[in-house]
Amino acid sequence: MNALPRAIQEPNLPIFVESSISLKKLANFMGISHSVLAQIIKRDVRTVERDLASPSVFKQIQPLVYALKMLFELTDGNGSEIQRWLREPLIEWRGLSPLDCLTSDKIDAVVNLVERIYYADSAGY
Repeated sequence: MNALPRAIQEPNLPIFVESSISLKKLANFMGISHSVLAQIIKRDVRTVERDLASPSVFKQIQPLVYALKMLFELTDGNGSEIQRWLREPLIEWRGLSPLDCLTSDKIDAVVNLVERIYYADSAGY
């Protein structure tokens, strides 16, 4: 049984296969390679290539899915805009992009930024 809140489970993100998360679709949606996604989720690339997220991987990627869902809503589902945002260097992060932070185990920083943008609490966004 997965523990994602109902709002995150709703498969409006194009990363779901039935009620499971497709890791290949997740990588494609983010515009990254399987090896980069493997680095983000701290798993072997073979885990990504097996495709469907196991319960432990599913639980681990909840914050990422949560952030992507907010970005999906903010961009009206524009995947290329989400990919651009993930790669864009941010001044407040000394030139690091959200994707840089995801690959260096700073998912919380990315989620916090997306929440501030989503809830319109961040100056300049």
